[in-house]
Amino acid sequence: MKEREKRKSVLRRFNKLAVAIYAVLLFVFCCAGYRLYSVYNERMREERGNHVTEVTGTLAELAELYASSRREMIMLTGSYIDGKSFRNVEEMTTFLEEQNLFFRMEESEVYVVSEDGTYYKSDGTTGMWENKDYLIEHIAEERMWIRSVPGEDEKHLFCWIELNEPVFLESEQRWFEYYTVIIETSHLEYALVSNSYAEKSSVYILGNDGTRLYRQSKIFDIPLSNNYLDELEKNVELLDGEWSKLKEAISSDSLQYCMEISYQGVEYYLATCPVANIPNWNLMVVVDREVLVGSEKNPDDYANLLMWVLIIILVSFVSATVLLLVYLKGKERLSEEQKESTRLLELAAKEANRANRAKTELMAHISHDIRTPIGGVMGMTNIARRSMDDREKVEDCLDKIDESLTYLLSLVNKVLDLSKIESGEFKLVEEPFSIADLLKECVEMMEDQIKENKIWFYKKFPPFAHPAVFGDRLHVKQILMNILGNAMKYTPAGGQVSFFVTEQLTEDGKVEFCFTVQDTGIGMDTEFLKRIYQPYSKADEDEGKRYHGTGLGMTIAKRYIDAMSGTIQVESELGKGSRFIVRIPFVIAEALPKKEETGITVTEAFTGMKILAVEDVPINLKITVFLLEHMGFTVDTALNGIEAVEAFKRSKEGEYAAILMDVMMPEMDGLEATEVIRKLERPDAATIPIVAATASAFEDDRIAIFNAGMNGYLLKPLNDESVYVEMKKQLFPEGEQ
Repeated sequence: MKEREKRKSVLRRFNKLAVAIYAVLLFVFCCAGYRLYSVYNERMREERGNHVTEVTGTLAELAELYASSRREMIMLTGSYIDGKSFRNVEEMTTFLEEQNLFFRMEESEVYVVSEDGTYYKSDGTTGMWENKDYLIEHIAEERMWIRSVPGEDEKHLFCWIELNEPVFLESEQRWFEYYTVIIETSHLEYALVSNSYAEKSSVYILGNDGTRLYRQSKIFDIPLSNNYLDELEKNVELLDGEWSKLKEAISSDSLQYCMEISYQGVEYYLATCPVANIPNWNLMVVVDREVLVGSEKNPDDYANLLMWVLIIILVSFVSATVLLLVYLKGKERLSEEQKESTRLLELAAKEANRANRAKTELMAHISHDIRTPIGGVMGMTNIARRSMDDREKVEDCLDKIDESLTYLLSLVNKVLDLSKIESGEFKLVEEPFSIADLLKECVEMMEDQIKENKIWFYKKFPPFAHPAVFGDRLHVKQILMNILGNAMKYTPAGGQVSFFVTEQLTEDGKVEFCFTVQDTGIGMDTEFLKRIYQPYSKADEDEGKRYHGTGLGMTIAKRYIDAMSGTIQVESELGKGSRFIVRIPFVIAEALPKKEETGITVTEAFTGMKILAVEDVPINLKITVFLLEHMGFTVDTALNGIEAVEAFKRSKEGEYAAILMDVMMPEMDGLEATEVIRKLERPDAATIPIVAATASAFEDDRIAIFNAGMNGYLLKPLNDESVYVEMKKQLFPEGEQ
């Protein structure tokens, strides 16, 4: 009995010790589990906060880029109105509206303001400007504001400039010392779209005092008050962070801050970032916690898993140990996944930064290249106006204006070509053409440049065994003209440019032409050759200043050559010249189509014919009427689609020989007007030629033009040759008068 009692006593003590050990182990595991959960949760919160902060910084940079670009444009228009004198209000407001239309500032308003606060808008309305003194005090800081417009509660984006020389209105004997442009803040939405968070975010711009200047809300918003931060503090629950630090970051105009909040049971991350170079602008982004980047499982799932582990530990220490080993193994795998996820995020962030830098550089290049010819046009126009009695000087100014506009049109066309290629809009046109005729045209187009630059030009074209081929003639010519043009431009006087062409059959039955252009010009170094096909690539700053160009020609040429399954090879040595070798395969054509001679001339073809010209921009309409009347047409005009339809209804059957219809117009656009005309119950409604006038060169727009019932289209800006060729094609399709 004593031995039994002794064993029972030992067993009880052992059981108590085991329970104590298990209790200690349970406590240790609970503490470890809680600590693990806390560390993991803290890391996830830190990742989410950093992600939101990075995106907020990126959006702040976009806001700064948008505001700065608009301000530079407004400063340019302001400099053009300096010192102007107008006879009456109509003349002044018409000038302001033309400025607005010229720079394409949609949904904007232009004002001139006098010292006493009297203002005139571009639409002719007038009034007194409230709080003018506040704005005048800040002109020296050269800022752009978001605030209410006189007579309206809604805030707008606007810039106030003091003119160097005031504007004078003769009819009222009044001077206007200030110039401002107001733009609807809805335009900011395009610059501040956060694709990362779809419809689960809100973007705000706050002033340093907490005033809400702009709202782009996708999830929630707080009732507006004088201080938006105070209203946030009253209406939302703070999860992590301090309101005082948030207010300090916004008021300092230099700090970033991120915090966690809850509103109506939903958790959000809130981050702020100042907008550089735009004082009193702070960007604030609010993002739903559910859409933020994190691990594959959220912390709540891991909390449930740990609770099950602890319950199993109570049942069996061994089972708990096994489960712990399994968990640690899973944790190791999760850690590797997190490292990989972090690595991918870092790569994505670097790629995004690279893309943003590339976009900024591209915009800077395009902005510079657009402003240069525009400045030349404005300067030459001013000189011509001051020299109306000197015909020779006026003609010289007009020649220089034409040169600047030709360069500007070339730049726009190249940017559009590059855009079409990158967006997939570019398509090759396969048609039969003569290689010999194409080469002859290229050489003839280079003759003036050869004589002007005093260059020795040597060409060698053997008799071609297969002169007729199928291919995209226009783009082959563009490739060769770009390479030949560069050779002429970068070869000094007395140098030599050689142009050789050979042909050979390929294994698949095609004919491959090898075009070689060699010069003794300035050449290129090894570093530049690595980036020769990148947009806006130029050898160095000094050469860029000496040789004017867009920097897009070789980029576009390379894309065209690749699309034709061709190759391009460049060999060059600095100071000794360059050699370009282009190989393009073509399908052999049996014969070329015969050219039909119409024998129609401008004076014989169009005299006595009446045409309806439809255009909403007055200056464009004036140019169109001049071109058509110069060709012999009698011209009626309409300012939009509605007027065009009414004019056609009023006309007699067959009165109009054709309609030249602008596509983009207010009230009713050209596509809709064409559809209405085609449905009219009169015989000529279905047969009258309707030609579109459009500034868009994209394939989708061209398809829409023909789907609407139009017969052809002309690309703006219009010129004598293109209008004549298209009208002859539509009015005399078979060459008969």
